[in-house]
Amino acid sequence: MLAMWVPELPFQLACGRDGALRDRPLAFLSPDTPRSPTLWFVNRLGRAEGLGPGLPLDQALRRAPGLRVLDPSPQVWWEAQADLGDFLQHWTPQGQLGRLGEALVELQGTQRIFGPLADTAERIRRELAERRGWASHGGLSLSATAAQLAARAEHHLERVTDGGEATFLAPQPLRRLPDLPPRLHDRFHRLGLRAFGDLQPVPLSVLAELTNPKLAPDLRARVRGEDRPRLPLLTERPGHARHGWRLQPPRLPEEVALAARCLEWLWSDPRHPRTLVLRWWDVDGEPHTWRASPEDLTAPPLALARRLQQAFLALATRRLLVREVELRLAWGLGRARGLFEDPRNEKLERLEPALARLRRRFPDRAVLPGWMGREVPC
Repeated sequence: MLAMWVPELPFQLACGRDGALRDRPLAFLSPDTPRSPTLWFVNRLGRAEGLGPGLPLDQALRRAPGLRVLDPSPQVWWEAQADLGDFLQHWTPQGQLGRLGEALVELQGTQRIFGPLADTAERIRRELAERRGWASHGGLSLSATAAQLAARAEHHLERVTDGGEATFLAPQPLRRLPDLPPRLHDRFHRLGLRAFGDLQPVPLSVLAELTNPKLAPDLRARVRGEDRPRLPLLTERPGHARHGWRLQPPRLPEEVALAARCLEWLWSDPRHPRTLVLRWWDVDGEPHTWRASPEDLTAPPLALARRLQQAFLALATRRLLVREVELRLAWGLGRARGLFEDPRNEKLERLEPALARLRRRFPDRAVLPGWMGREVPC
């Protein structure tokens, strides 16, 4: 596996637009405190001068007179993260985007196309710099955890030899373990377990008592470098689409213009939706899900968008701000589409462009294939 890390991606984007920002302490303002400005993200040069997130702007300027303060542009950052995923799709279909500027991709099986894995990883890093102008680091290992920590070594490409994952991870502090809950880190710290090597010889039964019986096997595999996760596809399956919307700053449910955004998503691909799932997350990370019924899916786009908005407001009863919304769609003429289609279905597939044109022309009416629209009034 190859872990790619583009350090400080928001600051690299800002420096790409304005070269005068390079080699200067930089910080983004927090969008949550407009009346009393505070810092949100701070680059390395700023942290070296004693700056940090949450510091009031007036104190930051006194500590670092050369500080340049920038307005946040989260939508640009999310688009850059999506662009990173699009770039990696040219090299492998399997991968997963992590936090901003981080990605994990599977290179096994690409040797016959691109050559040795180390050469491929170096080409990816070099082309990312040439095409996007982003400085990046890579980590190559059979273990996902070892690859991620190897990328953090900040060499051009750090390779962990097969069978040496546990040795490489042993001196790493446990606080660098990705997604380790703070309460577990504090518990391990109190017990004197502060590095990967301290946790590697702990028996699974003891580890299950310290953490959770369900989480213990995965944690043990990660600290030993034995984790070999099967990564999902970077691209959506044929006939599927995913639309995400990060709300910056987070908003109350009634302030989310979901109907208009959903109508825009539905019209971006006017094929008939086979399934529709709406997911959203509160600022505290609580997930929520709503699935459209078959009756909802046969409704016109305008009616479906209104029903989705009503369902969202009916379920968003927690008085918390909404942080992220995602719509997942599966397209098709009321049926699943296989990887190898039967030639007899060609006539059915030829109906889809005509139906799409009719839906754009009559957005307030149900335009369906004959076998679906017998009981639906037109």
